[in-house]
Amino acid sequence: MKAIGFFISAVLFFSLAHTGCKKDKKEYQEYISYTLTVKVDNGADGGPKSGSYQNPAGSIVNYGYRVLDDYTDMVVMLGTDTVPYEGSFIMDGNKTLTVTTKQMVLWKYQTEKAVYYSTPAIGDDGTLYFGTGMGGTSDGAFFAISGDGTLKWSFAGQYSFFSPVIDASGHIYVQDFGYNCYAFYPDGKLKWKLPNTLFPRMVENVGQRCPAISADGTIYICADGLYAVSPTTREILWHFPESRTKSSPAIGPDKTIYVVFRQDRVKAINPDGSLKWENRFDNPWEMSYAAPAVDDRGFVYIASEAFYEGKDYSALYAFRQDNGEIQWRYPVGLFVRASPVIGTNRSVYIATKATETDIARLICLSPEGEKRWEFEVENVHGMPDDIYSTPTLGADGLIYFGAETGFLYAVRASDGVLAWKFDLKMTVNWSSPVILKNGTLYIGGMGGTDYEGYMKAIKTGCPGYAPSPWPRFRHDNKNSGASD
Repeated sequence: MKAIGFFISAVLFFSLAHTGCKKDKKEYQEYISYTLTVKVDNGADGGPKSGSYQNPAGSIVNYGYRVLDDYTDMVVMLGTDTVPYEGSFIMDGNKTLTVTTKQMVLWKYQTEKAVYYSTPAIGDDGTLYFGTGMGGTSDGAFFAISGDGTLKWSFAGQYSFFSPVIDASGHIYVQDFGYNCYAFYPDGKLKWKLPNTLFPRMVENVGQRCPAISADGTIYICADGLYAVSPTTREILWHFPESRTKSSPAIGPDKTIYVVFRQDRVKAINPDGSLKWENRFDNPWEMSYAAPAVDDRGFVYIASEAFYEGKDYSALYAFRQDNGEIQWRYPVGLFVRASPVIGTNRSVYIATKATETDIARLICLSPEGEKRWEFEVENVHGMPDDIYSTPTLGADGLIYFGAETGFLYAVRASDGVLAWKFDLKMTVNWSSPVILKNGTLYIGGMGGTDYEGYMKAIKTGCPGYAPSPWPRFRHDNKNSGASD
């Protein structure tokens, strides 16, 4: 950015002639000046800087300011009047120039690799746990960050890390892209590792593979089927065999575990590892990268995506929890990687990817599967900007989500109207917003040509989550993946 300066010009002199006596005639020259008081807060750059300046009467003051990256809502006031960010005025009296901004980014923590897949889990002491890496052969790391943005500990991994889950004892469990599962104590000491060599039929896939944890502490892990694992001993309690899964399990109110296996097989598994029911998507080419969401009315919502023979078959399904029957299917029309969430009025929200000809959007459906509204996300980078980030429902009536546009969006849940957006200066992929009761929002992303990662703390006025059955990705701040 070029520096913004200011200059003061035009000095006014007054010549006063004393005419009382011709022979004693004198000329007087008088200098008149006014005080310019400037107050610029920390979120703005430009000039003049904060301070007090004496300026000649009639002089012109040029000014100009820009808002810094971590701030928003800059207001420039000349006296009691709001003025443009750049301009000029005449010093015809004492003046006050005030520049105020609103701080949005409370802190940011930079990592070597992108925070691509991971949504942070929050411990009881406010510690954030999250992973980095972009999948495939990319290595990653796992981090514990204090609530003030300082590093507590980190762990280097061979693969990228997905989103972690925290149990009642504060122990952390996380899977990596290679299907290894790690358990950590809160101080960073490795509790145990469940290596991928235990999963003989495992097939690596992109997606969001996050463990789920039940009320009794059992850890459910997807690999070549579903595994129930003891959190203390690492003992495999039971194994429901299948070939592979791209998504994460979710636990219903009756402790049933819901998982999508292979490409199109939706299964409900009892807590003892037996099959409760099985169903499929309408088309065998549909697949799911999204985690299920479970409501309190007897339904589980699962998103699919498919493009076959020139037609898009992506959809959102409502399955009955008791028998697996499809209650309704809504054709989304665009690929879906984000997971569904459920509102206080039992509306269902889903976000989509984009195509070369169609932009990404956030869609609100009624409990009966009818579209209520949709919010379209602008294309910023001259290419399809997707929404992978699962929406988060705030207690303030707003829906928060990130996108590859680089913005954090706040959209009204009632009608889909944009309340505000903020340029995060980073691309948001799978990482989804996490909100504390004090209004702090955490979200991860990547930026720059080196694809470095960031975890950012954003200041909002939102006092936590909407009181709904499933308001965010993985249900709660510990990423349990389990209904209340």
